[in-house]
Amino acid sequence: MNAVAALKWFHNWLGFLISITMLIVLTTGVYLGCVDMYKRLDDKGQQYAPLTIEQKAQVVERLFQQYPEMNTVRFPTEHTPYIQAATRGKSMAFDSELNPLSVSTFDDIPMYRTIFWLHRNFLLEDFGGKYINAWASLLGGAVTLIGIYLWWRVRKGFRLKQSFPRDTRSSSLVKSHIQLGLFISIPLFVLCITGFLITYKNLWTPALKQSSAGIVYPISLPNDWQSQLQTAQAQWPEANLVAVSKPMPKKDEAPKPLNYSIHFDSHSGVWLREADRITMSFEQGTILDALKHSDRTLSGKVASFVRPLHDALNMPFSYSLFITTVSLIGSMILLFSAVTFYRRTFKKTKK
Repeated sequence: MNAVAALKWFHNWLGFLISITMLIVLTTGVYLGCVDMYKRLDDKGQQYAPLTIEQKAQVVERLFQQYPEMNTVRFPTEHTPYIQAATRGKSMAFDSELNPLSVSTFDDIPMYRTIFWLHRNFLLEDFGGKYINAWASLLGGAVTLIGIYLWWRVRKGFRLKQSFPRDTRSSSLVKSHIQLGLFISIPLFVLCITGFLITYKNLWTPALKQSSAGIVYPISLPNDWQSQLQTAQAQWPEANLVAVSKPMPKKDEAPKPLNYSIHFDSHSGVWLREADRITMSFEQGTILDALKHSDRTLSGKVASFVRPLHDALNMPFSYSLFITTVSLIGSMILLFSAVTFYRRTFKKTKK
């Protein structure tokens, strides 16, 4: 068996073996992407009106006091023109006067919680489901790369009209698998690799940390939201302060000093939003570190995109639509290849 034949065998057999796990991940990804886009299109009947720093400080103080379980407060932007308080599995929307507009939880959307965990760990939390998912995603990335190489060898036979099968014959399904696979191969590979890295965070999260030793920052009043947000805004006066996040408390954990993050958008229209951050001690009023995305090392910039590239967190609506479409097409390709491989391998064996 030569190298090309070995790669074809590996691509076909491994692809068939992981087709079930990949189908689950991709089809649930389509559902989650559609829900995400639906939420983004809902403006709660609000029109965008920017808040002053004083107003933002009042919003943070009131919401964290009234809803201590919430760990993030987001201010109105052109993309989401309302105030939002959020924690894992729950979010609340408010108008500029902090009148509640809506409360959203996992359980409000039919089957959302089940489908989310099916996507994340195949509902096998006690059996290492997330690790099965991670390694299946990594293997899926390898299959995708091999598929690109195999296509390159027969690229002269490319026909755009063969992207969608004319009938259910194996030859038609194979041609569609090849052509559609070409269009989504790179984004599908990115989704596979980032899915693997989300489970194995230790491989990339250290790159997000950057020393600020030796840098002297201005000091603001302790335990004073307005003074501290004003100090943070003064560091980057042209940036838009868009959110404040505090650590999520763990069960039975002793209270810790409140070191919270202030998120900024420095440029409008960029892919990754809320990418510039200042960390501050609430009790002391001191800035612990301040780092813009543009000032990160190359590894830090790449690491900061791991999760956004996978689930469109802090990414534009267009990107959410893009990866949802990729997942939908990927599901079709897997179905075509699974049916064809079964026909050509198992039915042929039976004959």
